[in-house]
Amino acid sequence: MPEITAQMTLLDILSDWPDTLEVFQAYDKKSGSCVCCEMLFERLEVVAEYHGWDLNQLIQDLEIQT
Repeated sequence: MPEITAQMTLLDILSDWPDTLEVFQAYDKKSGSCVCCEMLFERLEVVAEYHGWDLNQLIQDLEIQT
C-alpha cells in the first residue's frame, strides 16, 4: 500500500484512507477551523505550513490511521 506523502492532497488521503478523517478532525481543534472544509484540495505540505504544524508529525499521525 502506498504511503502518505507531503505532496498528496487532503482529498487523496481521505479517499484512500477514510479513517484519517479522525486525525484531521483532531487537528481542526488546533487550527480552530475545519481543515477539510477549507483546504480539501491543497497538498498536505501546504496545509501544514499554513497552520504552522509539524509536517512529519502530521504524516505520522495520519499513517497510524491507515
